Amino acid sequence: SAFGFGGTNFHVVLEEYGTDHTSAYRWSRVGQPVILAAETPMALLALCEETLRTLEGSDGAVRYAELTAASRAPRIPQEAARLGFVSESLVEARELLSGAVKMLKARPDVDSWEHPKGITYRREGFDPTGSVVALFPGQGAQYVNMGRELALNFPPLREVYADMDVRFEAEGQAKLSTTVFPPPVFDPETEETQNEALQATDYAQAGIGVFSAGLFRLLRQAGFQPTFAAGHSFGELSALWAGGVLSDEDFMRLVKARGKAMRPPDDPDFDAGGMAAVQGALSDVERDIAAFENVVIANQNSNSQVVLAGPTADIRRVHEVLTAKGFKVTVLPVSAAFHTPLVEHASEPFAEAVAPTEFHRSDVVVFSNTTGEPYPEDSEQAKALLANHILNPVLFKRQVENIYAAGGRIFVECGPRRITTGLVEDILADKPYVAVALNPSRSKSSDRQFREAIVQLRVAGLHLDDVDPYEQIS
Repeated sequence: SAFGFGGTNFHVVLEEYGTDHTSAYRWSRVGQPVILAAETPMALLALCEETLRTLEGSDGAVRYAELTAASRAPRIPQEAARLGFVSESLVEARELLSGAVKMLKARPDVDSWEHPKGITYRREGFDPTGSVVALFPGQGAQYVNMGRELALNFPPLREVYADMDVRFEAEGQAKLSTTVFPPPVFDPETEETQNEALQATDYAQAGIGVFSAGLFRLLRQAGFQPTFAAGHSFGELSALWAGGVLSDEDFMRLVKARGKAMRPPDDPDFDAGGMAAVQGALSDVERDIAAFENVVIANQNSNSQVVLAGPTADIRRVHEVLTAKGFKVTVLPVSAAFHTPLVEHASEPFAEAVAPTEFHRSDVVVFSNTTGEPYPEDSEQAKALLANHILNPVLFKRQVENIYAAGGRIFVECGPRRITTGLVEDILADKPYVAVALNPSRSKSSDRQFREAIVQLRVAGLHLDDVDPYEQIS
């Protein structure tokens, strides 16, 4: 301890160095789940009112501890009405439960609703058997400090970052972890420099892949078992790994190799191109870009979004033209025109990295961006499909429609932000489904968002064990 003059005291507690934790160790306070269920919506309302009274009583703290402990791994009958939320204190639990009571009274006949403060309700759960889909985002989803609070609280995330750091250091590069989690800065110029460092293809793809894998590991150790897996663009690698097609070693190796291969050549005159997302129907966009012979539709994302790719100057010009015609156009934070001939320089080195990879048979059905269909069981065909993936358009809309036709109903996005979740919501707008992102917002605590997503999944019908075995429960 160091005691300073002027009322400033500094205290540091050090722990003996050892391997990372594998069991309960963490004393820091985190949000706790609260889940309630009853046979009918009216019975659930009565249960919520009674629970609120006990939380407001003299032994409210004891009841709150019991309630959160019972909510860590509940088993809710599929036909039961249920609701849940995450709270960080007894006071917050009372406030949220009071809001839940008001919503149940105001909307007694609604099958499901989401309260802006994080309360989720369903009249009954989905049957998770054969219906769970693991989704993985692609480049453009990355942001500085993505998953910071989760990395602090969950050793599996730190482990996967450490694994990738070794690979970057072996090639004489700065660690991935120091690029994703740089020192705090307080001026816009340095902040922009940090953003640009993470936007570089090899760091962006590795960062997204590592964070996605870490989130999936947290779910998997809690018993999460998807029937289907799919990714958007780069996310297809993550899907192949999560689906059991790729080993841990091959996944990490291919993530690093793909990012390295897609770095633009060391030529100041080389234009790797750019990309722009356009809100609009495919036929309308096709008509209005016909005059731009070098601009192509690289992604057919959803009913109302496509992504254009082409030379940088052409993307700037098409942005101006389409915006003037009333389209909403967003230039994407990517370093090249992916899924076009402008990244052909990456094709051969990535194919060489794929060649020795062993593709394992799996019970999880992994869908392809290129075809919109499941990956072929033949290993050589699967390798060829992956090797050429970066040159072919992403048919994400077809992919999701085919997954839905095969029985997919509960879509879980493992990775930064909620880009694929938003696309699923657009594609399946008029159908029954659930779509949950584990880290939807870059501006909120990743730990709190993860716990809220777990509550959403349990309320939706998934049976998960305790997702946080690292918390010391007093």
